[in-house]
Amino acid sequence: MRQLQFLKSHFLAGVFILIPFGVISWILLGLLQFLWNVHFLLPLSVQPENVFLNLALTLGLTAVLLMGISILGWASKQYLGRKVLEGLGEVIQHIPVIRSIYGALDQLLKTLAAGGGQQFSRVVYIEYPRRGIWALAFVTGPASGPAVPPDHLNVYVPTTPNPTSGFHLIVPESDVKESHLRVEEAFKTLLSLGIAQGTSSREGTGNHRGGPHVG
Repeated sequence: MRQLQFLKSHFLAGVFILIPFGVISWILLGLLQFLWNVHFLLPLSVQPENVFLNLALTLGLTAVLLMGISILGWASKQYLGRKVLEGLGEVIQHIPVIRSIYGALDQLLKTLAAGGGQQFSRVVYIEYPRRGIWALAFVTGPASGPAVPPDHLNVYVPTTPNPTSGFHLIVPESDVKESHLRVEEAFKTLLSLGIAQGTSSREGTGNHRGGPHVG
């Protein structure tokens, strides 16, 4: 019975850890297999006759693929490329289910690509939506305004598993607790529903008095 309880408690967590590695491995292996077998698409007269020639062909195609992806990245920063991508995005936004996945990943990647998430100065914990319940929040800067008291911060509290939606709050500096998480680690935690924990969250946990316990 103890073994059965162990399976019930940890099997699903293990599945969620394996899924991203499995998807990445499947994509990479499929791509390498395609590149290795490309020579079968060539006319018989020019197909490489030994492994070394085929390896050279595969490496050459890999270099071309890397260059093609880099050119795609360059084109996406140009006016025409941006318009084409916006048009494709609009088409995807009309496809049920896929639009939700695409929208979340697109916004996340744009956030991380824009200087590694530097628009978020800190990742903190705040007590939200009530005392005793803690939530991850991103500090976007000091709060200012005629009615805003001094020493207050603008924070963004994301939802999970879609961190592109959330709440903007103005909170006292004294009410936030440092998480010691990097922005990438905080996003990983949010997207995995808390299953994947950031390793740097363990650093400095002795300073989290009154804050959430991170295990």
